[in-house]
Amino acid sequence: MIVPMLVSAATIFAFAAAPATPAPAPANAPLREVTYKVSFSDRTFSGGEHYQGYSSNSTVVADNGTVTVDVTGVAGDALVVDVTEVMNKIGTPAHFSGSILPDGTVNFPADSIQPVTHELLQYFGTQFVPADKIAPDASWDVNVDRNGVSIKTNYKVTKVDGAVVTLAEKQSVKIASDNATITTNGTIMLKPSLLVPVGGDVHQLISRLTVSGETRSDISMHFERSSDSRDAPAQ
Repeated sequence: MIVPMLVSAATIFAFAAAPATPAPAPANAPLREVTYKVSFSDRTFSGGEHYQGYSSNSTVVADNGTVTVDVTGVAGDALVVDVTEVMNKIGTPAHFSGSILPDGTVNFPADSIQPVTHELLQYFGTQFVPADKIAPDASWDVNVDRNGVSIKTNYKVTKVDGAVVTLAEKQSVKIASDNATITTNGTIMLKPSLLVPVGGDVHQLISRLTVSGETRSDISMHFERSSDSRDAPAQ
C-alpha cells in the first residue's frame, strides 16, 4: 500500500551512510543492523448476549523491550531481514526471518513477530516514500481493495527537520470476511535518505462483530531507534 520512490534504494540502504573506505565486513555480518526500543499495550473488551443474559470481559496485555533488525541481503529492491525480539515479560530472545518488499509489505510467518515489530518494519521499504513528497504539507493516498479487504491510507508530511521527515498516518481497514474494521492513527519519523524509521507512535482501534457479540481492541505502540550501524550516532 505504498507509492514508489524514484530511486534505486536497495544499494543506498546498505551503503549510503558507510565511510568512503569501509573496513571489510566479517563473514556473515549483516549489511546493516538497527536496534529499537519498543513498547505496546493492548486493551481488549468483548461482550454479547447469551442465554444467561449479557456478559462481558476485558483484558490488558502490555510489554516492552528491544527489536534488532539485521538486513542480511537484497533481492532487487526487496530486503531480506533477520529480526531478534527481546521482550521483558517473555525474557527469552525470539528470532525470525522474513523480507520487506519495496512498497513496505512485510512478509514473515504468521504468529511470529510482534505487531509493533511489523509496524516499524514496513518503513524500511525501499520505495516507501515518494521522492517528490519530502516537503512540508505534502501528502499522498494509498488505496488497496483486494480479496474482501479494503485499505485506505493517507500520509502527510507534517515536518521536515534536516534529514528527518515526520509523517502523519491515517488508515482505515475493512475486512468483510471477519466483519471487522481497523482504524489507525500514527506519527512516524523517518530518514528517507537512509531508508530507516527513526521512531513512531501508533494508535489502533480494532472492532469485530459476530453473532455472539462484539470485540474491541485499543492498541498503542511506540518504537524509537537506539543504534544503527549505518548512521551513528542514531537520531
